[in-house]
Amino acid sequence: MATEAVVAELRFRDGLRKKITVKVENNLSSLISGVQELNTNVSRLLSELVELESTCGQGEACDDAPQSSDIQPPAKRSKC
Repeated sequence: MATEAVVAELRFRDGLRKKITVKVENNLSSLISGVQELNTNVSRLLSELVELESTCGQGEACDDAPQSSDIQPPAKRSKC
């Protein structure tokens, strides 16, 4: 039997991707709980990135800034 999961993928400015996966069972209540957990995890990650970016300021160097192997904010999408 295959394992079911809900997955989010974040793409950072440097092109790196991070997958966040939450395993769920094959029923609606488990799926709902999995989506809520995934939402919590992604929100926490994005909040940390926003806090880091606001602490460093735009365009300024920051000693705590993530390296290329660390987490960075996702690339902004352009409207076509």
